[in-house]
Amino acid sequence: MKNSVYLKVKKFIEDNALVKYGDKIITGVSGGADSVFLFLVLAALAEEYNLSLCAVHINHGIRGEEALHDEKFTENFVQSLGYRCRIFYKDIPALAAELKITEEEAGRRYRYECFESVRKELGYNKTAVAHHKDDQAETVLFQLLRGSGIRGLGGMRASNGNIIRPLLGIKRAEIEEALMEEGTGYCIDSTNEGNKYARNMIRNSIMPYITENIQPAAAERIAGTARQLQDIYAYIDKQAEKRYKQIVKEDKDACITDADIIMKEDVVLQREIFLRMAVHVAGRRKDITSKHIDLVTGLLYKDTGKRTSLPYGMEAGRDYNKIWIRKKESSKDTHSHNNKCRDICVPGRTRLEYINGEGHIILFERVARKDISHIIEKNYCTKCFDYDKIKFMPQFRYPRDGDYMWLGTSGPRKKLSRIFIDSKIPADERGRTWVLAEGSHILWIPSTGRCSAYYYVTDGTMEVLRATLCTEGEN
Repeated sequence: MKNSVYLKVKKFIEDNALVKYGDKIITGVSGGADSVFLFLVLAALAEEYNLSLCAVHINHGIRGEEALHDEKFTENFVQSLGYRCRIFYKDIPALAAELKITEEEAGRRYRYECFESVRKELGYNKTAVAHHKDDQAETVLFQLLRGSGIRGLGGMRASNGNIIRPLLGIKRAEIEEALMEEGTGYCIDSTNEGNKYARNMIRNSIMPYITENIQPAAAERIAGTARQLQDIYAYIDKQAEKRYKQIVKEDKDACITDADIIMKEDVVLQREIFLRMAVHVAGRRKDITSKHIDLVTGLLYKDTGKRTSLPYGMEAGRDYNKIWIRKKESSKDTHSHNNKCRDICVPGRTRLEYINGEGHIILFERVARKDISHIIEKNYCTKCFDYDKIKFMPQFRYPRDGDYMWLGTSGPRKKLSRIFIDSKIPADERGRTWVLAEGSHILWIPSTGRCSAYYYVTDGTMEVLRATLCTEGEN
């Protein structure tokens, strides 16, 4: 296979370092012109690059006998070249209904699941798919219309993780021309002729209209712009990732940053940082659009306490000077918070898990007043309470209605809820903030270091309850 289109693809592969010597490649082969040509190209390169190849074909359960014909054609074609073909069947319409997504999206998800399962099973390192330049132009238009932002306008990359797209530098017409020259047949998918799917509408109606009436080289121009945007975003990604690591704190299901700091960043970096926060919490990038990032960015200009919902059960909010994105809590979780208690032992230790994922150990000791004179001064990590004033053994728990603290030794009280507000503890975190309580009287709020004046150690104190807070590993 030495036709000009093959040589063009070979150069694209080399220029983009898509294939290396000894690669083991899974290739999606539907039986259509694009995937048939891709497999021919890789088979032609196999000896030079010592490649291992395996084809994967998926029957989507949509076209009946036609799909069975394509399945048999693909199997025979691949085997005629001396390679294995793995075949999968799935009722995609049923899957789409179950997942409440389009058949187009359900098919795409299932295909890539099959590619990945076979790749891992065989120990292969790459998956090749047959997207070409026309597909790239369609993708850019599709992304533009669905509001995925400038990043989406970069379209598909020639290499993305273990996915490679060797045909991205040529048009479909070139593929058909090359197959005709080689005398190789292929299948035609009748579902591509209708406009049931959004991409088909772009392929069959919008792109032909643009090409015939506005710009004959529309696909090349759009694909060229996509390449430039990819280069631009490669630079933006590098800058955003560096700044993200500096100003964002991550937990398993949450991210938080300082509003004053991120406000000083250029709006492009703001959006990229918020996107990374959302992706971290969601665990995926798909379906997080520019509209969602706009909602998060808008929190920079809103008052404390504002909230907004995001995909995948996430919410974003602003509490005082903090912007955060996290998983929403269920009512079941909230109920369990309100009933959570930890008894303390003296002497002994108690472990607390904080909202931000940190863990602390509290060491409790009962000591004579004369032995702690050197730490009576305010100390964030060590707190001392007049043991003689404690009637019942305190316990760690979450706040309840009626909780209070003494502000001074003479007895003026203040509701714990007001103390939380004064301490700028976000409303959503107040119900999950550990407090050390004797009944409704709060001795200590470990996260803020604040203690009730009623339990202050005085000259008349005989015994002291000493609590030392340390991070795990320090004790």
